[in-house]
Amino acid sequence: MPCKAHDSIQDWGKVFSAPASIPIRMRCLTQRKKLYRQRWPNGFTCSKCQGTKCWTVHRSGRTGTLYEYSACGHQDSITAGTIFHRTKVPLRVWFVAIFLIAVHKGGTSALALSRELGLRYATAWLLHHKIPLAMTDRNAQYQLGGLVELDDAYFGGVSHGAGKRGRGTAQDSVVIGVSLNEKDHPQSVFLEAVESVKKETGLDVLKRRVEPYGVWLSDGADIYAAGAKAHEADHRVTLSTDPEAPEVFHWVNTVISLAKTFIDGTYHGRGRARRQLYLEEFTYRLNRWHMGTRIADRLLVACLSSRPPPNAT
Repeated sequence: MPCKAHDSIQDWGKVFSAPASIPIRMRCLTQRKKLYRQRWPNGFTCSKCQGTKCWTVHRSGRTGTLYEYSACGHQDSITAGTIFHRTKVPLRVWFVAIFLIAVHKGGTSALALSRELGLRYATAWLLHHKIPLAMTDRNAQYQLGGLVELDDAYFGGVSHGAGKRGRGTAQDSVVIGVSLNEKDHPQSVFLEAVESVKKETGLDVLKRRVEPYGVWLSDGADIYAAGAKAHEADHRVTLSTDPEAPEVFHWVNTVISLAKTFIDGTYHGRGRARRQLYLEEFTYRLNRWHMGTRIADRLLVACLSSRPPPNAT
């Protein structure tokens, strides 16, 4: 049986090796073929009328090909309507950035991208901003269900354990959820930064992030009690002072520790305004850790499915 991970590595390897092995025109074709396979795995589909019959339109002096659909006359390109829309950055650079951000367990900073790819920092920063936006869009499509551990923690402020702790701190509050399978092993997680851990704020987060019903494990804080009631969930409370609390909240505490290590290690705890984007990047990788290098393929699909942000590159 063929190994999907091996096939994925070979496929990405062809893209990365293209500049050294084939002319510029063929190099672009190699990269666009990969985009084509990911965006239209079952053949062309018009984004306007969903038609499948089209012809190609070659533009003088322009790279890439337009596809005009016979039914409605709408024209599409492989990159139109995606985060690659009207990009001035070569596709190979995008692909390498996607691969590095996807497969590095500890993440890759914009500064590291600029050094690795030989880019100006501003360009690397924009790539590093847009790719996690695609991760954010994909994360928002999923909710946690079944047995879910819920808690909140504080990120930022004075590093390495110093400073104020507990609810009411001036640091950034983050609500964390971990869904467990029948063997009490983690399945999926979410982390969302909020201005403060209050019932009103928490209800909105829990409504978007957790499915109704299910079983909730929490310390009984107001946001979880109110959320469980609204979701008609079986709410099981274990106070943080209870002897069994470390075991009950083992996985959510593990996720908190990993997330803080990621942000401190990769981003050195900076960037309060971008903290949610860092958390989404961490969440995306953690929820797909079992995929190995195939996560890069999934991230490419996410980038093709994500609408282009306002800034162009």
